[in-house]
Amino acid sequence: MTFVPRRMPLLALLATVTGCLLLVACQPAPRKLHGVPYDKPKPAPDLPLTDQYGRPFSLSTQKGKVVIVYFGYTSCPDVCPVTLAQLTQVWVGLGQDQARQFQPIFVTVDPERDTEEVIARYLSAFDNAVGGDQGLGFIGLRGAPAELDPVMAAYGVQAEKRPQPGSAVGYTVDHTASIYVIDTEGALLEWFPYGASVDDILWDVRYLIPKEAKK
Repeated sequence: MTFVPRRMPLLALLATVTGCLLLVACQPAPRKLHGVPYDKPKPAPDLPLTDQYGRPFSLSTQKGKVVIVYFGYTSCPDVCPVTLAQLTQVWVGLGQDQARQFQPIFVTVDPERDTEEVIARYLSAFDNAVGGDQGLGFIGLRGAPAELDPVMAAYGVQAEKRPQPGSAVGYTVDHTASIYVIDTEGALLEWFPYGASVDDILWDVRYLIPKEAKK
C-alpha cells in the first residue's frame, strides 16, 4: 500500500516557512576576519611609551587608522625581521591611498639594548620599502621596565632573556610573537599568530579601512 501524505494546511505551511526564515536570520553571520577574534572587542590598551625620536606616544593619536602592534626586539635573529617584512608587504599591498590608513607599531621587549637610536636605525630599512620619504613608516616604541611591563601585561605578551654564553649578542629574548589588530575606533579586535599569511593580514586590514578611504 502506497503512503500518500496529507496536504499541510496553508496556515501551518506559512508558519513553517516563516519559522525557517527566522531560524536562518538568527544564525550568526560568517566571520569576515581571518585572525583569532577576542570574545568581545574592547578598547585597545594604551601604549604610553616613547617613540624612536624621543617623543611621548599615545595610541589615541592613531584613531582613524587600522593599527597593528607587534612586540619584538632589534637583535632578534629571525622571527622579528620576518614579521616586520610581512607587515611591509601588507603596507605595499594596500596601495598609495589606503597605505595612509594603516599604521604598524613595533614595541621593543629589550629596552636594555634597544635605545631610541637603535630602534630608529633598525626600522629605517623597512620604512624605505614603504615610502618613508612620503611620511610612511613604522612607529617604534620603548620604555623603562616600569613603563613597559604593564603594557606587555595588558596585551598578554611575555618575554624572557635566554643567555648565550660565548655569543657576541650575549643573550636572546624568547617572546610572544603575535600581532594585535586595532580598528579605526581604537578597539582591539583580533590577533594573528606568528606565521600567519600576508594575504590574510592584508585582507583584514583592507576590510577594516573605512569605505570612504578606499576610493
